[in-house]
Amino acid sequence: MKTISSSIAAFFLLTSCLACERGESKATESGKEVPTTPEGPSADITTPTLGEDGQYRIEWKGITWLVKHATNRDEPRGPGENTWSSRNVWIDNQDNLHLKITRQSDGRYLCAELQSENAYQYGTYTWKVSSDLSTLQKDVIFGLFQYGGTDYINEIDFEFTRWNNASSNWCNYTVYRNQVTTSNPEVNYVHVDYSEPLAGTATTHAYTREADKITFRSYHGHGTSTRFANIPGGTAGWVFDEPGTVPTKAMPVYIQLWTKYKNMINYELNSPSVEVIVNDFIFTP
Repeated sequence: MKTISSSIAAFFLLTSCLACERGESKATESGKEVPTTPEGPSADITTPTLGEDGQYRIEWKGITWLVKHATNRDEPRGPGENTWSSRNVWIDNQDNLHLKITRQSDGRYLCAELQSENAYQYGTYTWKVSSDLSTLQKDVIFGLFQYGGTDYINEIDFEFTRWNNASSNWCNYTVYRNQVTTSNPEVNYVHVDYSEPLAGTATTHAYTREADKITFRSYHGHGTSTRFANIPGGTAGWVFDEPGTVPTKAMPVYIQLWTKYKNMINYELNSPSVEVIVNDFIFTP
């Protein structure tokens, strides 16, 4: 994910499984799942549908999204060796996307992930979020990203998390290079992180992909007039432009809410569930 600072070694220890099995979205029906019901009348929501190929899908913002469903406790899927449920993804009657982490009776959690069926390349990717990402529990990760299907290369991330350290920054930008240039492929990235005091709960996050650079920006509210003040790189945004290593591959878009820790004793969520609401996603070529 980027130019590595002195803090990256510690960051890497917490994030080494970040890219693991990003692309697995096939349905797994084995294992028992405690039913979860989205808030609000069922008539007012749209939920994923199961296709004949065993894949759950949902339509949102003109895009077909594949929804991960893997509830088998004996065969958890990455990242973080989590279990996943299509029931933790839905669209309300105002066309807002909801993702949820739900606690199960055995103490483990079901997480949520969407992946666009199509791949996208150069242009601007913009997400508008109404949930306060600065107050997520310290062991929750909310990701907005692209991933090319091979670990440790071709990945572009917004990650909103404190990586299980309450004193860590919550806003993370990361790029995995288009080829391995490090002796250890697991650290083949450039990364920056920072925190930003929020005036309200709504935020907007966008990166622009060009052949020779990727520019990250975040904003207060649902617009682009009030940029985060603490972005590394200042008003221009944070730019990854390392010669020859900028990801140029067309890749699916992911929206993901998960908790990192593999063992039940390490889950530290303070409530039975966590929910994030995404109001919009726009891709502008």
